[in-house]
Amino acid sequence: MGQFGNQPDFATNDIQVVTPDNAINQSTFLDSSIIYIGDNTTTGDVMVVIPAGTVGPFAISKFNSTNNGGQDYSPGANTFATTTTGSGTGLTVDVVVANTALANILTIAVNTAGTGYENGDFIEVVEGGQGGVNQARYRVQVSAGLPTAAQSVAFYGLQAGGFLPVTVDYVLASNATDTTTVDKLIAAK
Repeated sequence: MGQFGNQPDFATNDIQVVTPDNAINQSTFLDSSIIYIGDNTTTGDVMVVIPAGTVGPFAISKFNSTNNGGQDYSPGANTFATTTTGSGTGLTVDVVVANTALANILTIAVNTAGTGYENGDFIEVVEGGQGGVNQARYRVQVSAGLPTAAQSVAFYGLQAGGFLPVTVDYVLASNATDTTTVDKLIAAK
């Protein structure tokens, strides 16, 4: 293999057959792999990948209470709407409310993620009919989620013996906007 002035040298520490899979999770993560186009006789000319470093939509990953879970909620497990000081909309939360005189929220988790929330936004948990008194208030923390198939890139006309021009985190079995499928290829990690 020759060396080109505008391409870095690289070496591999693990060469394996990669079976394309539409699951995007830790078990299919290739960690910035260099993809070698091996014997791919059944389809031979297309590969659908998610390039290395692609991040998915941002989602709420943590709630930090600012008032000890509010009070006067209906005891037990409930799903409530929220309001925000930011631009986010649509967040609903699953909560467990203490069966005590305070009836405060003990635990909180995302039920419906909503969209548009940013780090530092405040949300208030709203129980229908409760009014605006003593609502639980939380500061949200958001983080990047896993990429989605909609962020995939399809490479067509690939020939055996070459390399993909990008490093790759995932190899998908089909394109989000196409029915194109691929079978097996060789990946050099």
